[in-house]
Amino acid sequence: MDLLVFLLSTIISLVGAFSSTPTGDDGMPKYNMDTKKWSPAPNAEPPYGIGRTLLGNGPMPAFTRLTKPDEYMQAVYKFQASEKCTIRYAQGNMDAYFENPNDWAYQRRVEAGLIPTEKSGYKKPYGEPIPLGQVALTVSWGIGVSGWIANLILAVTSGKFCIGDAGSTQFCQVFFPDL
Repeated sequence: MDLLVFLLSTIISLVGAFSSTPTGDDGMPKYNMDTKKWSPAPNAEPPYGIGRTLLGNGPMPAFTRLTKPDEYMQAVYKFQASEKCTIRYAQGNMDAYFENPNDWAYQRRVEAGLIPTEKSGYKKPYGEPIPLGQVALTVSWGIGVSGWIANLILAVTSGKFCIGDAGSTQFCQVFFPDL
């Protein structure tokens, strides 16, 4: 009889080990009344890095993570506890919120079916890993556009970029009269 109970409990725990959804409140952050802060569960998965925030949602949430890391993580933990979701999903939501709060709120209302003119059903994959092809495309475009802008600024400030006839006032002579 003891062997049967042991086998059943082992099977049940193994089935729960492969679940991607949180099982109960044991993996959820807890609010500490003394410190007035949220703290992660002891067995919680670690949050994703700032590179995922930068590539997934742009510079605003990444800047927020750099300048106010404690406030950022408190928002993530509070969202995770209230929605009972994974930390990746909570981080993705907070990244989208810090990027543009109005669009984030609108998307949440659409997902919940609260806007009669929009069809519900689409759930934005907040916090999901970014496909490698998308990362390569984003980085290559970012480097290319940044290089083009830097080249334009260098050309304008060097005085080699003059607009206008020789007899009229040239663009570069307005800003660089000594040329």
